[in-house]
Amino acid sequence: MQMIGACMKFIYPFFCALLVTAFMVASCVRHRETSEIITELKALELAKKEFVRSGRKVEDYRVSVETDSGGQEWIVWFDRKTEYPVPGGKHAVTVEKATGKAVFMPGE
Repeated sequence: MQMIGACMKFIYPFFCALLVTAFMVASCVRHRETSEIITELKALELAKKEFVRSGRKVEDYRVSVETDSGGQEWIVWFDRKTEYPVPGGKHAVTVEKATGKAVFMPGE
């Protein structure tokens, strides 16, 4: 009986340490998956692909990038290369920093 009691003194802390280690490893893996933020360069690449899908040529436009006021999205602007820009003629593609989801928004 004393032998069982002595073994239980070592087994219980071992399983507790194992459980804590498993939680730490799982949380680190999950944190790494969700902490991947889309960089400006990657957002530009994703926005250009989405812009081309709308039937336009990137070469015909001046491209600029900014971040939204909340810091959650990149806004990539496409302004036609003309001597006199058309008011409201800019197109935009928004790219979510967390997911990389790109959405085309046509100008007027």
